[in-house]
Amino acid sequence: MSPRTSMGCLSIPPVRGVLSVLFLLILGAVPFGDGDKGVGFRIAVTLVVLMLGTIIWASTLTGFHREVREPRRLGEAVIVANRPRGVAIVVSWIALALTVSGLVAVGIFASLDAPGWVLAPVMLTVLIALPTATALPRLSRLYADGAGVVAVSPSGLTITQGHDEIRHPVPWEQIGVVRQAPYAAAFLGRPADGLGAGVRWRPGAQQAVTRWAAEGFAPTAAEVRALRLEAHWSPDPNALAPSRSRRWLNIASLAWALVACILLLIGILAVIAQGSDSWWVGLLLVWAPILGIAILAPRLVRVLRTDEARSATITAQGWFDILHGQGLVPWANIERIEVLDRHTVVITWPDVPPFRDQDLGNRLNRRLEITSIGSHGAIPSAGPLFREVGPHNLPYLPETRAFELAAEAEKVGGVDVRRSPTFFEQQARRSGAGSRS
Repeated sequence: MSPRTSMGCLSIPPVRGVLSVLFLLILGAVPFGDGDKGVGFRIAVTLVVLMLGTIIWASTLTGFHREVREPRRLGEAVIVANRPRGVAIVVSWIALALTVSGLVAVGIFASLDAPGWVLAPVMLTVLIALPTATALPRLSRLYADGAGVVAVSPSGLTITQGHDEIRHPVPWEQIGVVRQAPYAAAFLGRPADGLGAGVRWRPGAQQAVTRWAAEGFAPTAAEVRALRLEAHWSPDPNALAPSRSRRWLNIASLAWALVACILLLIGILAVIAQGSDSWWVGLLLVWAPILGIAILAPRLVRVLRTDEARSATITAQGWFDILHGQGLVPWANIERIEVLDRHTVVITWPDVPPFRDQDLGNRLNRRLEITSIGSHGAIPSAGPLFREVGPHNLPYLPETRAFELAAEAEKVGGVDVRRSPTFFEQQARRSGAGSRS
C-alpha cells in the first residue's frame, strides 16, 4: 500500500475509530500480559504502542473536537447565536472519558483473566459510552443547526434559517435599531424571522452586535477573545495576543517527534549491537533518526526559549532579531521595513551578507526545493516560528507585534518604513466609499 493510500484510509473516520479502540485495548493489555516476557520487553512494546497510538488518538480527538467546538464557523463568519447544546457537549465529553478509561480497563482485566462479573460492567459501560461519544456530538450539532444560526463578519450579519443552506447577509448599515432580548429572532426583528425560538446569543454577543449596529464594526480586544473572532478584524493591537494552546500544541508535537527519533535510534543501535545477520540494515538506516534529532532538538529548544511577543528589540546599532536567531542587523544593512496588515518584513540590501537560517531542517528543505522546482523564494515547508526566512528577508507574524517596532526603527535608525492599510482600515474605507455613493 502506498503512503498516499495509507493516509487516505486513515482519514476515514470509521478507520480512525477502529484503530483508536484497538490501540487503547492493546495499551491496557500489554503491560500486564505476556507473563513469560521480561519487564523490558513489555515497556518497549508499551512505548511503541504509545508512539503509534498518539497519532491515531490525536486525529480522532481532532474530529471529535470539531463537532463539539463552540463557537463554530459559517464560512468566513463566526457564529454568535445558535440553539444551545451545553448538556449534549458535557455528556459527549463524559462519554469520551468513559470510553477511553473503559477500553484501557477492558485490556487490563482481559490480560489478568479477571472474572466475568468484573469485566461485564466495564464492557457494558464501553458499549454505551462509545456510540454516545461517536454520535451525540454530530446529532446535537444537527439539532442545533435546525433552528438556524447568526454569524458575524466585517461585512455584517449572516443568517441561516433552519437547515436552509441559503445564507442571508445583512450589512451592518441595514440592521437599524435593535431590541434587547435574549433570543436572536426577537432581537433582530424582521431579518431573523426564520430563526427558531431557541436561538440564543452567546455570552457578550448581544451587547457587541448592538454596538456594532450603531457605531460600525470595530471589535475590541475583549470582544475578540470572548467571541473568538479573527484578531485582524479588530483595530486594537491587544487583540493579537498569541494563542497559548497553539504554542503548547506545537511544543507537544515537536517533543513527540523528538522522542520517536530517539527511540528509533536506540532500536537501530540495539540491532547493530546484537550482531544479527541483518545488522548492516541498521547501518544503512541509522542516519535517519540522527538527522531527525539534529533538526528537532534545536528547534524544540528555540521554541521553548522564544517568546513570540518579544521577537526583536531596537538598539542604537540596529535591529536585534531574537525570533529567528539572527542577532544584530545593523541599520546600514537594512534597506527598508514593510508592514502589511501588521505582517512585518525586515529587508536588507542585496549586497550585504545574506541571512543564514538557524534551522537545519529549513536549510535542507530549501536546498531540496531549489533542486526540484527551482524556487528561490519562500520555503513552504519551513518549520514552526521560522517560516519564509529568505536571504534578505526576516518576516514576523502580527502576533509578534514587530509592527510596533517599525515606528521606533524609523526614528532611531532612520530606516524607510512602508506601511499598507490594515484589514480594518481597508474595510473602513470600503464602507465609507459605499456610504458616499
